[in-house]
Amino acid sequence: MGAQAIERPLPKIPDDLREETFSVTAVARFQIAADGTATVELARPTPNPRLNRLLLDTLKNWRFFPAMKDGKPVASVQEIRIQFEVK
Repeated sequence: MGAQAIERPLPKIPDDLREETFSVTAVARFQIAADGTATVELARPTPNPRLNRLLLDTLKNWRFFPAMKDGKPVASVQEIRIQFEVK
């Protein structure tokens, strides 16, 4: 069984970034330890460096139930697509 995100806060986009309409997708790569802690990097960032910083700061707060193998928690890697849309 793969790791499952149990806390998934998303960044609050500041008003000045909401002034323009946009739709972007980032791909986050989580290195998840057997204890459920994780480190994260953007495997595919958005075109906006500020949005990327906000996203990484928030993704560091995600928590996971670790992947399981033979009934024991194991380390794993998981990529998650995150979509932002401002209309």
